[in-house]
Amino acid sequence: MADSILPNEIRSVPSVLIRRDLRSVSVQGYARAYRMVIDDVSGKFSRISEHAWQQLHGDRVDPSLSTQAKVADWTCERLESPSNPSKPFNFLAIQIPLGSIDGIARRLAPVSGFLFSPVAILFWMSIIVASIAVLVSRSEAWVASLRLLPVYLRSANAFGIGITFLITKVLHELAHAVMCRRMGAESKSVGVYLFCGVPCPYCDVTDVWRIANPVRRAAVMLAGIYVELIIAASATWVWVLADDPAARMYAMNLILVCGISTVLFNANPLMRYDGYYVLLDAVGSTNLRREAREAFESTIIARIAGKQYQKIRRSDKIAIGLSSYHIASTIYRTTVLFAIAALIVHVANLLHLSVLGIGLVCIVAVRLMAAKTKASISVLQGKGSWMGVSKWRRFAIVSTPAVLLLLILFLPLPRYREVAGIIDAANSSSVFLPPSSQISKIKAEYGDHVAAGDRLALLTDETSRIEITRLEGELRLANMRGELARRDALDRPKVAEQWKTLQAAEESVGALLDKAKKRLAETQVHSPVSGVVIPPQATTPVDEPNQSVWLASFAGTVYDSRQPFCRIATNEERQAMFWLDAKDQRWVTRGTAIRVRIDYGQREWVDTKIESVSQMSEDRTSVTRDAVYRVICPLPTLPHEPLLDSIGRSCVGVVKLPSRSLAADFVNMLSEFVSGG
Repeated sequence: MADSILPNEIRSVPSVLIRRDLRSVSVQGYARAYRMVIDDVSGKFSRISEHAWQQLHGDRVDPSLSTQAKVADWTCERLESPSNPSKPFNFLAIQIPLGSIDGIARRLAPVSGFLFSPVAILFWMSIIVASIAVLVSRSEAWVASLRLLPVYLRSANAFGIGITFLITKVLHELAHAVMCRRMGAESKSVGVYLFCGVPCPYCDVTDVWRIANPVRRAAVMLAGIYVELIIAASATWVWVLADDPAARMYAMNLILVCGISTVLFNANPLMRYDGYYVLLDAVGSTNLRREAREAFESTIIARIAGKQYQKIRRSDKIAIGLSSYHIASTIYRTTVLFAIAALIVHVANLLHLSVLGIGLVCIVAVRLMAAKTKASISVLQGKGSWMGVSKWRRFAIVSTPAVLLLLILFLPLPRYREVAGIIDAANSSSVFLPPSSQISKIKAEYGDHVAAGDRLALLTDETSRIEITRLEGELRLANMRGELARRDALDRPKVAEQWKTLQAAEESVGALLDKAKKRLAETQVHSPVSGVVIPPQATTPVDEPNQSVWLASFAGTVYDSRQPFCRIATNEERQAMFWLDAKDQRWVTRGTAIRVRIDYGQREWVDTKIESVSQMSEDRTSVTRDAVYRVICPLPTLPHEPLLDSIGRSCVGVVKLPSRSLAADFVNMLSEFVSGG
């Protein structure tokens, strides 16, 4: 949709001849009236303010407005090349149309009342509000689950997560198309929009501007957000009611994708998504971003540049509001660009495509810097509105942002590394079972206090029992034969040698019987030390979703694991375990101070030091098997928290790294990239 440029009252040129075959419809917006200009020849339509449309039909017209009317092909006069060049291809924002979705929307519109009828909207909005209230009331549990989400995402199926994201966004765009049809307009093409290489579906509903009612236009623009909030609300109740940890984490992922991210991006008017067009329509603007930029130039730049700056100074409330919007939008879009660049580099590194990721980020950076450099050169040369401004003032205005940028790039900034970990017992002894042991009975349970030698479990060993019965029979037979031979040896000296042989056989059978009884005794699992019975290892429910929470569940099963059967904690001391990237080992070593945040019903920070560092190993939860190492730090004993309740609880550790500038980070990243590190 083409947007008009508001007239500049400083200059004007003779009027232009508007084509008579153009149709225009007056539409009343929230704040002001505008015209919908329809070109039946090209099939296009555009929106222009009523004031600008009347000026196009007047005796004098703003030159920029005249030029745009010619570009839009509204006049009988055509712009000739090269004054009307084609729009250059922007590889930072690539729009790939895939076809029309209007046929699907037309079929779904009559049966979509369960979502979009007035009663349905009231019902679903009440569900959404109730879900938000539930999340707020369970903020502690929600935040704890949120910290476990990265662990779940690393171990989950990346393809499944991607398909889930794609389905939710397709439903978002389909909601726009269906609501557009319900409001009486036509939805056009759908496709994929690549913003800095990040794909996102889109649906063209520009036909909505034909609708005269502003509330109906807003309903079409907000339909996608509304449907995603319904998905997020449904996922909230799954998160509350589900017992399966994996299902809860999946629901948490949906809450983030369809709830929080949708509000931060789609509903945010600072970028050209749904919220932007709702605000644009509400304030009666035709191009909010451009009008905000012009207001910023008239309120801020005009005062900095001085009286020679060829733009009228403005200080009205509308100009100040638009200037504030321009500043906020610029900061937000810059932050998003940096975040997307970091995400691209991170994902490319995980997929071993660092060349592609860094190359794409560098190309984008060079392109953006080239555009800013070109604009700065125009200012230095005194072009446009800067013509009358002194060259020293122009130089100061251009150099000040450059100096600030250099300070930001080269000023050392504090760095912190935040890592997720779990809590475990500090002192424990592991209890192992013989290979392929069949457990017949459990004598102790997790959390029980046991003394050294107490039985923990009984194992079934029928082979040893049969062997003992056989050997006992053989031993009795050997005793009888030995006794008879001893009596004969008293009267018959020649039988003495036979008696000695039988006596040796009897001793051999006795030794075999003792070994069989010893094996049978091993079927009674005893505690090696006194203490509390705890799980064999500290894991979160996401790490081991199928791990049993009770020893009693092993009764009657064959335990054939190389892991310990259980552990005995000798005291109540605890420790926190963290896994760090191998690149941090030169800064995070034994003795390094670390702050640990623990969730004991109430969040608290504990200052401690790392006392143990492991060797390098592979991160088995990572697709690329990155090198990591484990650090252990002691935690204080809390009498109100039983040891068993602490084991496996998640915690967060924060380590302060040496300060370093952004430029040094970039140089370090390039050196690692070149060296293949």
